[in-house]
Amino acid sequence: MATTVANPQDVTTTAPGTLVDNNSQANVTNDNLPRPTVQQVAQTNAGLSSLLSQNAVRQAMPGIIVFLTVALFLLAYSWIQEPPYKAVYPGMSEADRQLAFTELTSADFRAQIDSSTGELKVPSDRYHEARLLLASRGLPQGAASGGIISLSDDSAITTSQFMEQVRYTAAIENELARSISQINSIQSARVHLASPKESVFVRNRTPAKASVVVTPFPGRIVSSSQVQAIVHMVSSSVPYLSAEGVSVVDNRGKLLTDTPQFSSMQLNGEQMAHKIQMEDNLRNRIDSILSPVVGIGNVRSEVDIQIDFTETESTFEDYDGNNAGPLARSEILNIEQKPIGGEASGIPGAASNTSPIASGEGGQSTTNTTSSQTTRNYEMDREIRYVRNTGAKVEKISVAVVINANARTSSVTDETDSSDAGFSQEELDRFSNLIKGVVGFDEERGDNIEMVAIAFDEPEMLEEAIIPWYSNNQILNIIKIIFGSIIFIVFLFFVVRPAIKNYSNLSGNAGTWAGKDGELTAAEISRLNSGDSSSIQDIKAKLKPKRSGLTADMLDTANTYDDKVALVRLLVAEDSGRVANVLKKMIRP
Repeated sequence: MATTVANPQDVTTTAPGTLVDNNSQANVTNDNLPRPTVQQVAQTNAGLSSLLSQNAVRQAMPGIIVFLTVALFLLAYSWIQEPPYKAVYPGMSEADRQLAFTELTSADFRAQIDSSTGELKVPSDRYHEARLLLASRGLPQGAASGGIISLSDDSAITTSQFMEQVRYTAAIENELARSISQINSIQSARVHLASPKESVFVRNRTPAKASVVVTPFPGRIVSSSQVQAIVHMVSSSVPYLSAEGVSVVDNRGKLLTDTPQFSSMQLNGEQMAHKIQMEDNLRNRIDSILSPVVGIGNVRSEVDIQIDFTETESTFEDYDGNNAGPLARSEILNIEQKPIGGEASGIPGAASNTSPIASGEGGQSTTNTTSSQTTRNYEMDREIRYVRNTGAKVEKISVAVVINANARTSSVTDETDSSDAGFSQEELDRFSNLIKGVVGFDEERGDNIEMVAIAFDEPEMLEEAIIPWYSNNQILNIIKIIFGSIIFIVFLFFVVRPAIKNYSNLSGNAGTWAGKDGELTAAEISRLNSGDSSSIQDIKAKLKPKRSGLTADMLDTANTYDDKVALVRLLVAEDSGRVANVLKKMIRP
């Protein structure tokens, strides 16, 4: 099928399956495209063209372009000002993440949850501030999941005794780890229990063992008292588990519990802390007494104290310590008296019952026998004393003090000879005497004090670390703003300004050529309807004041066929694009 337009100069022949573009006069084949797609594209283009060709749209187009430009600029500016986000604590539990999000939101932090990883993120410029805030709130707590409640999960009648024991042990481990994590200096903990199978025989019973791995918060340490608390808590929670069977290790692999093989070779935590505390105390006292004399920062002192932590226990038993002699504790006295010749004798019977014959003057007299026995028990004065020495006995104190010789040099004026600068031996001896009084010097104990005056090396001023410009966030933000401003200005001058100018010219021409909505006035329509215009020149003269588009009613009111052809030719000459769109609609299958 071929179509010919009314204008002879713009004759275009179209074949089936082609579209016509009057501006470029190029044919685009659509043999490979389905028919509904071509129709939809053509309808969309036609509708968009008709919409943009309306006078009201053309008049409003500059404002629309300005509005879209401003919106685009604001969107780009907000994107430039949006700071990068950084995860606060990667790997937090869900409970800690919820608490941390609530705390950060209440503190006016623009916290957000990453949709891909689920991590809690804050702006990188407030990253350290957010970590300090969460640390002050005791977050993250790092509570372990599971526990006794998890025993009810996946439980069935067919569960074996071995699986029940494993689940029970795992639940106890989780509960202990959760309890250990409640200590304020511990971030997380893991507990491993080695519980052997119980035996009915006591002699065959194997004690249980346990190991604990603790991870303290950054910047914190686990004290010895906390380690002992962990050991006793774990040993009290597991049957047949003694405190000696619990080992505590930190995240760096350091053994925190004292074992018997190491306790005899080195000091334990409390003894070492006591030694360091005494040394720090003496060091501070030395610095405080010498700093006002030589100046702050001009004294360096070190103290070493040898302490004997051996515990001794003695028992003393003393007899007659006061030299008072023995003392009688008890005395027993026995006295017996027996008469001589007074005993009965003879044959039993009547003869023996007769009274004895009284003795005459020359006879023997009657006497008694007396015996006595005395038993005395003596007790010596005895004293028993129990003496126990708890240790921590100072055996020796060694002190080394260095004084900055330049401290005297800096105070020397121009009038004073610089050769007299420094400290004399007499002054150093006086300083030594002061230190002896401060540390409790004992010569018999073997204490030693060394003092010298040496010029200190002046520390070099550290140069400020130069951050590369591509790593400086402030410079990158400024570059983003400048680059965005340049793009916005280029967009205004080369896109927005020509578009506004083009639509302004079209609106002005449309207003010049036509009246409201591109139509002729009533007077011009009446002139066309009058029958006195019979030539093309007259029709052109009538339409010359306003070069407006013609409607179908105007063509119907033309007198002759030649007048209608002249009107169509005039319309094609003035607005060829509109005529081409009409022809496209006409030839559309």
